[in-house]
Amino acid sequence: MNFLTPEMRRSTTFLAVSFLFVFILNGCTKLESTRLGGDLLPGSDRLITDTIVLPVITHSFLDQDSILLDKSEQYLLGWVNDPMFGTTSASISMQFLPSSYPFSYAVAKDSLFLDSCVLSLSFNGLYGDTNAVTKVNVYKLTDPTFKSNVYYPLSFLPNFSTGDLLGSTSYTVAEIRNKKYNTRYTDDSIFNQLRIRLDNSFGRLLLDQDNVNGAFRNDTIFKNFFNGVAIVPDTAVSGNAISYFQLSNAKTRINLYYRQLNREGKTDTTSISFNYVADTVRSASANKVYRNYTGSTVAAYLINTTPSSLVYLQSGPGTAVRISVPGLDTIRNKEYIIHRAELVAQQVYQGPLAQENIFVPPYLHLFSYSSTNAVEPIPFDQPYYFTNTYFLNPRQLDTSFNIETAYTGGNPNYIRDNVNNQIAEYHLNMTSYVQNLVNGKATRRDFKLSAPYYPRFSNKQIGSTYLNPLAYGRVQLGGGAHSTQKMYVRIYYSKQ
Repeated sequence: MNFLTPEMRRSTTFLAVSFLFVFILNGCTKLESTRLGGDLLPGSDRLITDTIVLPVITHSFLDQDSILLDKSEQYLLGWVNDPMFGTTSASISMQFLPSSYPFSYAVAKDSLFLDSCVLSLSFNGLYGDTNAVTKVNVYKLTDPTFKSNVYYPLSFLPNFSTGDLLGSTSYTVAEIRNKKYNTRYTDDSIFNQLRIRLDNSFGRLLLDQDNVNGAFRNDTIFKNFFNGVAIVPDTAVSGNAISYFQLSNAKTRINLYYRQLNREGKTDTTSISFNYVADTVRSASANKVYRNYTGSTVAAYLINTTPSSLVYLQSGPGTAVRISVPGLDTIRNKEYIIHRAELVAQQVYQGPLAQENIFVPPYLHLFSYSSTNAVEPIPFDQPYYFTNTYFLNPRQLDTSFNIETAYTGGNPNYIRDNVNNQIAEYHLNMTSYVQNLVNGKATRRDFKLSAPYYPRFSNKQIGSTYLNPLAYGRVQLGGGAHSTQKMYVRIYYSKQ
């Protein structure tokens, strides 16, 4: 998977809104009918359209939403130091197993001669500096509680000893994307792989096992012998880059290369693989993603609940923003037809340009808070959140439905600020909710703005496609109190 650059992620501004601006400048509009709850709600011909701008109250906070990775999802590895959001460190822990039990080599172990032992990970993409050098260390796990039937949170890292170092390597994106050749063995085409040479003593230890007295008798005995590895970034050496790997891909494995004596007394070159099996029966896996905000720009904003001029959005596990719009109470029970209601937010450029080019703005999603402070969809806009056309209630939500991003408006549009810096601008849709608020069918709510991995309602994950890769993207926005780039709610309406 190749992630999009800022230029590639530009979205076209809603065509209907663009037309609407032109019509407003001319004093009147004729709005074309759209589906109820679409980008614009339908109005009557030749109505005079007016605009309401409502101020908002904002503050940033740590988003405590717990993320549990499925074994078939992408896992993160690397280290990033972002002056605005602090550091991010990502480690992978996983188990590699023989193809079956009991397992045996074709010949006796005294006829086996080690060439090398290599751990490989299937590479999917990168967030950060494409030229950065990342160093990682591989340690043997010593944690007997690391189990295949558990989905671990992003805060979990199994126990290991730094004295059990199995191997290290340094790499750049260009190096692991390049195709290489190893003609002595069957896996002779090697590309999009991170390959880490493991210590020969560990490879020899694997060659010395058998299915009679050794570790290859069954799964329990093998895991007592070797319960997996932890792949950990060296934060003293690594640059600003997080790599994404697909553990469930066949290229993710431990390759043992060796020679064996055949019956004729000649040496054959061969290899076997110890594989990661993406189910809850065989291989365990965990991905620790640690955010440290100490010394960062955002640190002071996360402990302050008073309204702020700047707010901070970081993809999960990260930060979010709470938004209150008291002015929504002033439009209740009005004879208004709401054509478009949206939360408008602009990135406040920080710089330098090199930093902005690698720490890109994420996709945002707008939720609402219930009277009990539960995070929920925005009432009445919810039916249009999904690619399906029929109505769903919160109890029906599951992974078979994906978010309709064209409706919710979470993609950043790229514009220029008043000093010509390229910035992201967001237009988050709340049209149906505001219309029902005007009609007296809804009550005023606060909103949660975040950059989620998957959107979650009523503690359920929604959709089979994530909105943001984990730890991919962050943005500094103007809050409700910003002097020049305020966040606000804008409503286009006409009177009945």
